[in-house]
Amino acid sequence: MKFDSSNKAILALALSSFCMGVTEFIVAGILPDIANYFNITQPKAGWLVTLYALGVVIGAPLLTIPLSSMNQKNQLLINLGIFAVANLIIAISDSFYVSLFARLIAGLMHGVFFVIATITAVKVAKEGKQSQAIAVMVSGLTIALVTGVPLGTSVGQAFGFKAVFLLIFILTSIAFMAVLMIMPHHLQSSKTSIKNLYLALKVPPLIKCYVITICTCGAGFVLYTYIADLLLNVSGFEKKAISIVLLLYGICAVIGNLAGGKLTDLKGSIMALRIILFGQVIVYSLVSLSAYSQTLAIINLCLMGFFAFAGISPLKTLAMISAEKYTPNFINSSVSLNEGAFNVGIALASFIGGIIFAHLGIILNPLFAGLFALPALLITLKSSRII
Repeated sequence: MKFDSSNKAILALALSSFCMGVTEFIVAGILPDIANYFNITQPKAGWLVTLYALGVVIGAPLLTIPLSSMNQKNQLLINLGIFAVANLIIAISDSFYVSLFARLIAGLMHGVFFVIATITAVKVAKEGKQSQAIAVMVSGLTIALVTGVPLGTSVGQAFGFKAVFLLIFILTSIAFMAVLMIMPHHLQSSKTSIKNLYLALKVPPLIKCYVITICTCGAGFVLYTYIADLLLNVSGFEKKAISIVLLLYGICAVIGNLAGGKLTDLKGSIMALRIILFGQVIVYSLVSLSAYSQTLAIINLCLMGFFAFAGISPLKTLAMISAEKYTPNFINSSVSLNEGAFNVGIALASFIGGIIFAHLGIILNPLFAGLFALPALLITLKSSRII
């Protein structure tokens, strides 16, 4: 990658995305330390995860409204500034409830960030490279899953959990300065409102986009949420080996994310989604068989990581193009609803996966993961043109 102004701007977004990803995922690795510090139970400490997720869902559609009157650069600066301060508060606060409130604020900023960043990445990208730009921006999130979370967990265990949030504050501050110095000023935004959100929910092609996003993004979580049990009790891995398997999954997720961006630029979002969704349905379902062999399980889970994250770029690209075509006067509203659909898919899939696990057994979760992706595949196959 040549480091011209366009690529530098996208890398600034990727660093910001990395900070968001580490903040979202890190609590699971340091939850016992947080519970011990505040002298509370781990389920209560888990509220830090729940409120963050709630903030993400709320932030994407609603916080775009007050920010939409500003240009993209100022939106990002305000977003990253508040996000950095929220993490600093957690790093210095001795109150669990203050930390809980700060996590909610950070989650709100996370939700709206990916709306702003998706639109910004498309605007600063070179012609014909928009999907790759989105993929690079999102790669910060996937890299956080692979490297940031294990590293953050190690820092938390060595220096206390507050050191993790201090580190996130420092990294976010660097991202803030990068946006301040690199991002162009001329990126204008379209104003949005509650009415526009409502109108964006009434456009049939956009509804198709939201459904595709829910199914494509959520499908893997029918299984991934409970993957440790499958690896332990079906594949027979030892506990210490699970982290290695998940690391391989994460590496393939990063590769899949970048490959999905390249495929989208070459084939278009609809054709890319057809290929990726077909892969999801087959690869996810096969885990029900491959799980009985450790070698096949590793190969299959690597493919699962690849196809799960390959769908992100075409989903975001489809949402952007559809929003520009059907809601040109309030693009932010349509894109923010699609960002919300990502989290709706994850929450719904995890819930369904829990029911299947409890009543039918973990070995059927992969099959239902494939079935979860099937409606999205059928929509893309049935519609020659969604946009």
